[in-house]
Order: sequence, then C-alpha cells, then structure tokens
Amino acid sequence: MKQNKLKVISAKDLGKLNLLDFCPRCFWIERHMDSPPALFPGIFASIDAVTKRSTQRSFLTRNCPPGWLPIADAVEVEEGDTYFKLPVESGEWVLVGKPDDIFRIKDGTYHIVDYKTAKFTAHQDELFPLYEVQLNCYAFLASKYGLEPVTKLSLIYCQPNAELDNDEEFKLSFNTYKLDVDLNLDIVPALLIEAREIVGQAEPPLSRNNCKGLCWWVDKIIKRDKSIEGINAPPGAY
Repeated sequence: MKQNKLKVISAKDLGKLNLLDFCPRCFWIERHMDSPPALFPGIFASIDAVTKRSTQRSFLTRNCPPGWLPIADAVEVEEGDTYFKLPVESGEWVLVGKPDDIFRIKDGTYHIVDYKTAKFTAHQDELFPLYEVQLNCYAFLASKYGLEPVTKLSLIYCQPNAELDNDEEFKLSFNTYKLDVDLNLDIVPALLIEAREIVGQAEPPLSRNNCKGLCWWVDKIIKRDKSIEGINAPPGAY
C-alpha cells in the first residue's frame, strides 16, 4: 500500500517546528502541496560522503576513530548507512531519519553525530533548534531499533580554513569542532502531535507574524491571480 506522504515526516522536517521563526501556514502548505524545489550544492553531499568514508576506513584499519574526530571514547561505528523508518502516533504517522554516524562508546552505550559543513557558531546558530530535534529524533528511532541506550548526541562542525594550505596546490583544510546536544526524547512525540494537528486542518492556519517564507509568496500569487484555487489567504493576513 502506498504511504500517504502527508503522514511521513523526516527528522529534519520535524525539527522545523522548533525554530524561532517557525510558521504553521508554511508548514501546512509544504505538507499538502510540496515546497518548491531547492537548489542544494552537490559539494556538500560530496564532503559528507568523504567524512563518513574516513570514519569507516579508520575503524576498519585502525580500530579507532579518525584523528580529526573529537570523540576519543568511540570503540565501534555502525557499518554503512543507517536508515530508520518507524510508525509513530498510534501508527498514523511514519518518522524517518538517517544519522550520519552512530558510535558505540566504551561504556557500551551509543553516541550519535551529525556532520555539518559550516562555520562553528555554537548556540548562536539560528538552525541549532532544528538540529537539536533532528538528533533527538535519531536517538528516539535508534532506541526502537535496538541501538540503546543512546547517551550522547553531538554536532560535528567541519569548518574550512580561511586560506588554502599553500599556493602550489589547491588544497583547503578543515578544522572540526564538537557541539554536544542535550538528550531530550520527550520533545519528539510532543512535536509529532503538534505537526499532526497542523497538517490535519482542512484549511491552512494563520501565518506567523511578518512571515516572509513560502506562505508569503503563495499569498502574493493569489492576490495577483484570483483564478488560483486550493488555498485561501486567511482574513486580515495583509
């Protein structure tokens, strides 16, 4: 049976509800009508793949994490890509997620990490609330798959240096920084309930005050072309 796409949500999409500028109307539109295609530079996916290959290779050849990874107590890494898919909310929704790496550490528990090719800005990063939920979703899912207990969550920022290594070859080095994330599994079912309440509405909810996101563009199109059907701008939105 084909899965209803309205009821399949990724860890990253669920994390949007935790952002300070979250707009329920944008979220409703994305779930019901799909968001416009986003241009995501392929170089980031390439760097992500290189990072994970380095981790796997280091454990295979040296039985320890690579020197660039600041997790000294890791003794094993889960092999290959781990993809979680789990019915939640009484089976009505499906939560999916794909952690970058899951490590078993010396005390037998698990440490989940997510790699970010970005500048290290610690908690000032405006996307941190999203990443916090994303990692906790991975921990929530991992426990259901028997990878428990998860006791540590971390963001690993891979930050490029400001200059090339030298002027003879085009080589750019990176520094890595670890930012620990608090374990809070209770946030996952709470946000799933909130997401279900938003998506389950027959009409899109009111937008966030001064939202300049997807719903703002939809309203501009509606005002320009009254023949567009399917979404009505909420009274007094503008």
